[in-house]
Amino acid sequence: MQPLTGLSTIIDHYDALLLDLWGVIHDGTHLYPDVTDTLGKLRQADKKIIFVSNAPRRVSRAVSVLTQLGIKPEWYDYTITSGELGYQWLSSDQATSKDNMRGKHYYYIGPAKDLDILDGLDYQRSDDIKSSDFLLNVGFGSEQQSSADWQMLLRAAKALSLPMLCLNPDSEVVKISGERFDCAGVLAAEYERLGGKVKYFGKPFAEVYVHCMEWLAPLPKSRVLAIGDGITTDIAGAVRFGIDATLVTGGILKKQTEDIEALCRQHSAVPQYIMPALIW
Repeated sequence: MQPLTGLSTIIDHYDALLLDLWGVIHDGTHLYPDVTDTLGKLRQADKKIIFVSNAPRRVSRAVSVLTQLGIKPEWYDYTITSGELGYQWLSSDQATSKDNMRGKHYYYIGPAKDLDILDGLDYQRSDDIKSSDFLLNVGFGSEQQSSADWQMLLRAAKALSLPMLCLNPDSEVVKISGERFDCAGVLAAEYERLGGKVKYFGKPFAEVYVHCMEWLAPLPKSRVLAIGDGITTDIAGAVRFGIDATLVTGGILKKQTEDIEALCRQHSAVPQYIMPALIW
């Protein structure tokens, strides 16, 4: 991993960047320092910018948050979220084909703020797990909950052989303050541990990278750089897909005491570069 003091030292090698949001651009509430300056410099250098987020919500809502935080539309070209990819998949015939979601009734796992994720689709929320066709997992009901609060429900769902659709593979997010909160990926991993079947959308899974490269066509992978703070999501996904990656250490790794390079090797997710934050 080559340490970087800023993107300006390598940016001539790339024409497009896939930028993670939470942990690189913002923490859900505040922008990270130097973000606006860096985005401005990237646009001056004529680089294409795609925001790629594991947010379990539609793109329109992710863009609304960016606007509220002060990210101008002219600073980026495109945004894609795991929630948007899942929404598009559910709207297709694939979702209810054999071995997928089985039907149109879902049991919702997540906070009230994301209840609208399937608005506009012919799916119905069910409050009875026995009458549900699948679990829709977008996260914990509140920041105070843990996977232990969902154990009984997950076991009941497994007994019914319900598949789970996880729209946020992240296990954890961190605030600039250092506060850390579990994400939907924790519940998905627990369901798999119980023997349940999980369908994921978002990083590190290939669909999101295929989607981005289709948007960037005919640009080759060799001219694309992915930047993120999650080793097992942002970096692992880019490495597996064959895209160069930069690991930002000021997000989820902010208080990491273990050797970061060793962690990357452990997950077979060694990036080309490493830097403290999104800095020009």
